[in-house]
Amino acid sequence: MKNNENELKKKLAQTEAILSALHQGELDAIVRESDIALIRNETLVRNTEYALEETRNNFKLLFDTLNDLLFIIDTCGKIIHFNPSVQENLGYSSDDLKAMNFVQLHAPVDQTKIQQILSQNAHMSLIQNTLIKKNNDFIYAETSFSRGLWSRQAVWFAIVRDITIRKQAEMEMKAARKAAEDANKAKTVFFAKMTHELRTPLNGILGYTQMLINDKLLNSNHQKAVSIIQSSGEYLLALINDLLDFSKLEAQQMKINKKQFALRNMVQHVSELTVIQARQKNIAFSVYVPDIIPEQILGDEKRLQQILLNILGNAIKFTEKGSVRFELQMTEKSLRFQVKDTGCGIPDEKMELIFKPFHSGKNDTLQVEGTGLGLYISRVLVRMMGSDLHIESQIGQGTTVWFDLPGHFSSIQSQEAYALETRAEQSIESMIYPPDHLLKELMEYTLAGDISGITQWINKNLSTHTTFHSFFQTIKNMALKFKLSEIQAIVQERLKPL
Repeated sequence: MKNNENELKKKLAQTEAILSALHQGELDAIVRESDIALIRNETLVRNTEYALEETRNNFKLLFDTLNDLLFIIDTCGKIIHFNPSVQENLGYSSDDLKAMNFVQLHAPVDQTKIQQILSQNAHMSLIQNTLIKKNNDFIYAETSFSRGLWSRQAVWFAIVRDITIRKQAEMEMKAARKAAEDANKAKTVFFAKMTHELRTPLNGILGYTQMLINDKLLNSNHQKAVSIIQSSGEYLLALINDLLDFSKLEAQQMKINKKQFALRNMVQHVSELTVIQARQKNIAFSVYVPDIIPEQILGDEKRLQQILLNILGNAIKFTEKGSVRFELQMTEKSLRFQVKDTGCGIPDEKMELIFKPFHSGKNDTLQVEGTGLGLYISRVLVRMMGSDLHIESQIGQGTTVWFDLPGHFSSIQSQEAYALETRAEQSIESMIYPPDHLLKELMEYTLAGDISGITQWINKNLSTHTTFHSFFQTIKNMALKFKLSEIQAIVQERLKPL
């Protein structure tokens, strides 16, 4: 019984030895047929031998012909094995490589990174690194690290791909981009300085033309010529200002300066400038500012005025007949500025193009002048104010442009003063009206949308027609609130023939 047990143990040990030899690929081991039979039949063993031999040969072929550099290294970085591409690309001999550590092949800046990878337990890692050749040249590489076993030893398989050409192309592209950016910055700075210098003599020209216009010694022909010079100079100044703002935006030098300012005064100024353009084209222009609009707001008055003049100017420019309406609306958190016209409209496919720099908005039926920077600059400024410019348009029916201005609003008008003004407007029927010739003068200012003209006309007549003081004061308050349609209705009602 004991002999049988010993025999079984002996055969078990032989079996384990054969299995181990097969696993390690040691197929040349001398094994007795009777021992092999303990494991599997002879045909299966031979098939396994052929498969292992084929795998070994394919691996060797792949290993020797691979263009990438292949290293087998231990966890300390010692080079155990390498393919022929390593010697061909790096120039080291076989003895040199076997005596070196894999970390030594790298530039000093990469050595710490390589050591960290070799010492970690991750199964895979991919990095970009730099290898040093024997002649001290270098190659840029992308190296893939994979954990594995080699002769029962834990190793790293490092596959190194030469990306020197790609890396040099990237560096050249980066350098070219930097050079282009520097050149563009220099161009922008020069452009900004040039346009700024152009404004100085142009302002002098406009100043003298203004003096000549007021010179009563000039005859009508000369007055007309000077007016043309002035209008041309103002147009040129507007173009230069647009180009200067564009250069500031390109150089990222544009800033929004917030401070408290009188909103109604700014709206009045913008409206008076716009009504002149509308009058030249025989277009009706109206302004609506509700009572709830605050007297004072926090913002950049200059830039807000610039935005509104651009939008209103475009509305006048692209409206051949009909009207342009400028109105303000108040919500809980923002103040909306809106311009609506009855112009030609904007096709859907051109809706985004109009916001591009130097796009003038020309079409087949309407030719307009300008730099094509107005809407581009306006949109950037509105976005810098924390909002955005919106457009809705229908061909042949008109366009609506609006933006919401978020911020802090405050009113300097007391509730008591507002109540008195409201009662005065409501009781206008009980007041004494001025003569018809004065009402007709008032109607002319009202139809022209000339708020400044209305206030000046009232101030002039207050001193000579004190009887109508209440009427004048009420009309003035209504004008300052841009209630031109209400004033027009009052005057028309009074002038209606009996």
